[in-house]
Amino acid sequence: MALKPGTRITSRGEQTRDQIMQAARTLFTRRGYHYTSVYDLFEHAETTKGAFFHHWKTKEDLALSILERMEAFFDSNFFVLKDAPCRARSKIENVINLIAEMSHGDGGYGRLFATWCMEMAENEDQLGPAVHCLKLRWCEFWRALIQGAQDDKDMRSDISAENLSFLVVSAIFGVQLMKREGGPETRGVYEALRITLLT
Repeated sequence: MALKPGTRITSRGEQTRDQIMQAARTLFTRRGYHYTSVYDLFEHAETTKGAFFHHWKTKEDLALSILERMEAFFDSNFFVLKDAPCRARSKIENVINLIAEMSHGDGGYGRLFATWCMEMAENEDQLGPAVHCLKLRWCEFWRALIQGAQDDKDMRSDISAENLSFLVVSAIFGVQLMKREGGPETRGVYEALRITLLT
């Protein structure tokens, strides 16, 4: 079957785009946004300056593309669980188990997101507000789960769900930041979080 005109180029262009995004994701996770230059990206992605600027005008545009994929990943893997047809306690357990499972390798964006939350000021260009908006979504997601568990009498209710949600988000992304490649298994840490919240 013959390819339509331009199909091969489009496919190669998408492959180059994904290659650059994966290289950027790796470098932004290891070094942070500010300590990664576009020249680092060209080198790590093994691509040309022209290929990079064909897809993005700036490093920030690339970072925003990664953040868009990250948010879609969080939406489909985590935030969707808020509406699952089960008790809030079960939702909390499911989320913690999923985070523990995804903490291997690249952590399913967890470490990168934690790095950006720490690194980016809330008013810094376009990326800073976007990162902090997503952080607030995480806090609201946990607040809803915690409030639901408190309403079901599955969690103590003498602690503000809002304050506890911020503490949980901070703990989870703190573990992501502290975890090193080849470091000790973190499943026990997340189990300790589950026990602390639900007993």
